[in-house]
Order: sequence, then C-alpha cells, then structure tokens
Amino acid sequence: MALRKISGRTEDKARLAQRPRVLYVEDEDTNWEVAEHALRGGYDLMRARNAQETFAALERERFDLVLMDIQLSGSDLSGIDITKVLRGMPLARAATYDGVRLPTTPIVFVTAYGSLYSREHLLAAGGTDMVAKPVSFPAMSLLMSRLIARRVQATL
Repeated sequence: MALRKISGRTEDKARLAQRPRVLYVEDEDTNWEVAEHALRGGYDLMRARNAQETFAALERERFDLVLMDIQLSGSDLSGIDITKVLRGMPLARAATYDGVRLPTTPIVFVTAYGSLYSREHLLAAGGTDMVAKPVSFPAMSLLMSRLIARRVQATL
C-alpha cells in the first residue's frame, strides 16, 4: 500500500473549520491588527467596526465568542449599548437593531477604560468578563478558551 502525501491546504482547511469563531468589535485599526496577529493561530477572527457592522455580521454568521470594545468612534451605539441589545435589555435608541440576540454567547469587553467602568458595571450590562488594554494576549486567549469550553459543556 502506497502512502499518499496529504496536501497542506486540506489540513489547513480542516484546522480552520475546528477553530472557534470570534467576532471582535473594534474601531481602531492598530488594535485590530495586533489582536489579529496574536490570536489568528487559535481562532477564526472577524472584525466589526461599529454597531451596524456588528449586527450585520451576527445576522449572517454564528460566533463562539464576541470581543467588545467600549468606545467605538463613528458608531451610533457604544460597545456597552450593543451588548445590552444583544442580551435583550431595553435600550430605546437601539430599535433598529432589535432582531439579533445572543443570550448565551460569551461577550468579553476589551477596554482601555477600566478605571471608568468597573467589572461589576460591565457584567451588569451583559458582559461575561473584561480584559484591560494593553492586552496580555496569552491571558486573554486562556480566558477565551475557558469561556468557549464552558459554553460547549453547558450545551452537552
């Protein structure tokens, strides 16, 4: 029996299909590029820059976790407001985004404003956890893996 060489492309496609899908809501290009570089080996990342892109992505695709920046320049909603809508909390000015809900998908706030927003405040707004900028990507990746594993176990 002859051995066949398996194409690297096939292996790459299979590996990509198994990686958790993460939506990162981030308006700053530099922050996105650093995160994408640090996390691309373990996660299938997609970016949204504002509320409109976030809800459009969530209508089209399923994600295992959402990373959420708080201050989103050029967005009609902040990351906190987006999260409240996704969790089904009332928010009058968000009526145009009423169709998408993420009751169990982990949402991790990634913020440089840790001194302005306590962890308790962000959890009350629907977040699952928070990570302060500048980000320690090994610690954030560990948190992401734990949250995704916990969600998978809850569905079994």
